[in-house]
Amino acid sequence: MSDQIEILTEEASMEAFLRGFLPRILPPAYILDENCFIRTHSGKSHLMKSIPKKMRAYPNFPKRVRVFIIHDQDSNDCLELKNRILQECNAQIPTVVRIACLELENWYLGDLPGVELVYPKVNSAALQNKAKYRNPDRLAGSEEMKNLTKDFSKIGAAKKMGTVINFDTNRSVSFNQFVSGFHKLMQIP
Repeated sequence: MSDQIEILTEEASMEAFLRGFLPRILPPAYILDENCFIRTHSGKSHLMKSIPKKMRAYPNFPKRVRVFIIHDQDSNDCLELKNRILQECNAQIPTVVRIACLELENWYLGDLPGVELVYPKVNSAALQNKAKYRNPDRLAGSEEMKNLTKDFSKIGAAKKMGTVINFDTNRSVSFNQFVSGFHKLMQIP
């Protein structure tokens, strides 16, 4: 019997992204909404308040729970934020925390050809070698996406990008840390 995965996010756009992305990387024994659940919160403070409550409840679940927490960096120091979140967690429960630097949309900018698949008017070949796209985690992700296409919407982009984002060549260090963190969670005995 497989464990249960609980993924805690702060907003609906991350859930929309994960619904498209996770089936591409989940081990075969895990299926969304059966033994892998995305728990969306109404912002950062709601997520932070819910972590201790959930951590107290998880030991009572019928299956062993693995927890993956995703939080946007925004203007926070990554390490301080990660440590603050980990302090709220139960050390007995396998948990991985990842911070999206600066926000989810930065992950898209790490895969400009993927952005072009979703928004065909974006010319990824022309943008790929521009200095500002070499480190997409430094950009204001949402604003940059709005500059690239007038058709951008947070939820619409999240749904589509989750199904096409390239996890082999993505330039976002934050995105790559997210993927490796998820694989790390699955390896915890």
